[in-house]
Amino acid sequence: MKQEKKLLLFLLIVPTLAELISGSAPPSEYFHPVAFCMFVLLYGCGTLLIREAKVRWKLQYGVIFLAVAYGIIEEGILVKSYFNPNWGDLEKISGYGMYLGTQWPWTIMLTFFHGTVSTLIPITIAEYLWPDLSKTPVLAKRGYLWVIWGFSFVTIFGMLTFGPGVGGKDTPFYPNLLLLIFSFIIVILLVRLANQSGGKKIISNNKILSPLNFGLAGFFVQMINLLLPNVCSGLKVPGILTIFVQLIFSFLILKFVFNQIYNKYITKYHIVSLVFGSVLFYALLGVLVEVLKGINGMMIVGIVTFLFMLFWHRKVLKS
Repeated sequence: MKQEKKLLLFLLIVPTLAELISGSAPPSEYFHPVAFCMFVLLYGCGTLLIREAKVRWKLQYGVIFLAVAYGIIEEGILVKSYFNPNWGDLEKISGYGMYLGTQWPWTIMLTFFHGTVSTLIPITIAEYLWPDLSKTPVLAKRGYLWVIWGFSFVTIFGMLTFGPGVGGKDTPFYPNLLLLIFSFIIVILLVRLANQSGGKKIISNNKILSPLNFGLAGFFVQMINLLLPNVCSGLKVPGILTIFVQLIFSFLILKFVFNQIYNKYITKYHIVSLVFGSVLFYALLGVLVEVLKGINGMMIVGIVTFLFMLFWHRKVLKS
């Protein structure tokens, strides 16, 4: 397959995983021409930039900084859902755990989601599917500028126009200016940290878990991240306590990353199992969403996702 076709497929895989497979945008919304173009510009271009930086800067753990920065750009600057209690996807956790103008349980959950499902997982899928490109930049200078332009355009457009506004009105939502400025500063610092980590690696000598345990970790970590704030909100758990539990959970995830993923005994069987387990959760969730909520098309999405991941799993492990 030519490099151009691989690049196009990558641009399509990323938003499909982040919006369609995750259930954030069911088929009726995802395949709307305008929405689809926006998704490709946002997710496709954004994650492609991270992938290029990962290769050009020779990043290991530093790519995590870029993945987190992406989440902040999308949810803190573009759609501004970190700060907007009227954002449609919040449902029962609207305003939950809100301190200093930020809905922290939602912010922590969504930052992890984008840092994995929207960025690191599709990058890993592509690199293992096309190993010949795993350490090679795919964008020339002109292409790089076009991708930056596309991502910048959709980010600025969303920042200026996305709502709903105060009271749920169909108007743009603008949070306190300091929140946006602070978001920009954090993104810049994260990008700088990533750049400074170029060429640096963390290698653990700890005993490594089995590939099966990696797969289970991927599945249950995604499940806990999604359910924790929603369940705690439903049980009327104080927001500050939920935030504390989420921070402990985040610490345990980072410990797993540094002790297991960055382990000298890691193999592609471990990584493939981790990715497969993570995506499998959303494939099963899609089936449940159609059964329980009646959202048409999600069952087919879940089944097709499962079949694709089986194909990917077999192809990668046979190579």
